[in-house]
Amino acid sequence: MAGEKILIVEDDMLISSDLEDILMTPGYEISGIADSFETVQQFAAFSTIALVDVNLRDGATGPRIGQYLASDFGVAVVMVTGNPEQIETDLSKIIGLISKPAHPNLIREVLEYLRAIRECERGVPPGGMRLFA
Repeated sequence: MAGEKILIVEDDMLISSDLEDILMTPGYEISGIADSFETVQQFAAFSTIALVDVNLRDGATGPRIGQYLASDFGVAVVMVTGNPEQIETDLSKIIGLISKPAHPNLIREVLEYLRAIRECERGVPPGGMRLFA
C-alpha cells in the first residue's frame, strides 16, 4: 500500500495500539493517531485513509470527523466502531463501516479495497463492511 498514509482516530489507547500493530505488520504508513476533532486537525493534511471510531474523547464526534476528512482533504474514511447503531447522520462522503472488534484480516481487506477504489480500480468490498458511498 505504498503512498497511503493511514490516520487512526480512536480514543482507547489499547485499540489504537492494536490497530497500529496490525497496520505496521504489512508495512503501512501511519500518519498519526488522534482521539478528538482537535487532534485530527494536526494529521488531516498528511493522511489518505482514516479509520475513525464514533465515540471519542470529545463525544460522538466520529461521523463529523469522517465527513470533515473526506470533504476537506479527500481522505478515504471508514468508520470502525462498536456502536454501529449510533450512526444515523448523512454519511455520503464516508465509504463505509466495520464493527469492532474487527479481525486483523478484515482491516487489511478494507485497506486493500480502499487502495483499489482510490486508484480507480474495481474493488470488491470485504464481507464484513457496510458501504455508505
